[in-house]
Amino acid sequence: MNLPAKEPLQAFIDWFARALAKRRERHQALQLAAMSEHELLDLGIGRSEVPALLNGHTGARREPV
Repeated sequence: MNLPAKEPLQAFIDWFARALAKRRERHQALQLAAMSEHELLDLGIGRSEVPALLNGHTGARREPV
């Protein structure tokens, strides 16, 4: 099955957008890794939650009763 080829310019734009997103994710990961436990808690997250946040697996947190 042959899929129609994208225009070269659109393919480049898509690739560039993905590359920028990856760069942004790496930068955010480095920023979070550099934060102290106190700074993370000020944001309302624990160090153990950082990997899930970076992977986009943020489960709904229940509010304290």
